[in-house]
Amino acid sequence: MSAPPPHHVTSPDGTPIALEQVTEGPRPMVTVPGGTNGRRIWAEAAAALDGRYAVWLADRRGKGDSGDTAPYSFEREYEDLHALARWFDGEAVFAAHSSGALCLLGAATLDLPAASLVVYEPPWPLPGRPDDTPILDAMDARLAAGDAEGAVEIGLTQLVGMPAEAVAGMKRAPSWAERLVNVRAWPREGRELLRLPLGTDGLRDVRLRTLMLLGEQSPGHLRASTGAVAATLPDAEVVELPGQGHAALQTAPAMVGEVLARHLP
Repeated sequence: MSAPPPHHVTSPDGTPIALEQVTEGPRPMVTVPGGTNGRRIWAEAAAALDGRYAVWLADRRGKGDSGDTAPYSFEREYEDLHALARWFDGEAVFAAHSSGALCLLGAATLDLPAASLVVYEPPWPLPGRPDDTPILDAMDARLAAGDAEGAVEIGLTQLVGMPAEAVAGMKRAPSWAERLVNVRAWPREGRELLRLPLGTDGLRDVRLRTLMLLGEQSPGHLRASTGAVAATLPDAEVVELPGQGHAALQTAPAMVGEVLARHLP
């Protein structure tokens, strides 16, 4: 039997944002993927919450079963998250990874109505961050040449900082094909990140309880951004994922699920 079609919530600019429910429970949770991931990257970790949380997996705009409306900006992604939060009457926990976590924090600075947050390694821009424009240009050039795989490899190794052997392992996963489709949206997200002000001062008024996940082996810039965000947020807890890097939702979903089950109410 095929899975039922996803539900769609309409963002203020008319873009439909896809949601798929994968567990049952009295409290709602919405998960948000990062980078080239589709919504189901959170599915295995979410299984640990069955019976406690009704987990809904979201596709970000321009990916999966969600729509896309020009012009793109992070502000539109913040609006998407606010639309989802209102659909759940402000009662949902939001969990997000990587650039999805960055967008979640951005939405939280605009009084996101949510129960609490889970953020896994947001690439928050800090003073001294290098200009990634040449890397983004190289990704766009690969995409223009029809080389989606080359664009993903550049993004993972040069933007994220993942070792080549980790990328090789990701290529063997079923989700690799989805990454090759979603990579077309990655350079625009990178250019939006370059527009953000450096530093974490804008996060000081985010009062939501925030659980932060951090891979023990994650690249230094992601460990630094996680630490800086945690030090700024008024109510944050950092939990390290032993032996893991930036891709634990794929490499150790049971570990992520266990952490969520242990640290969420």
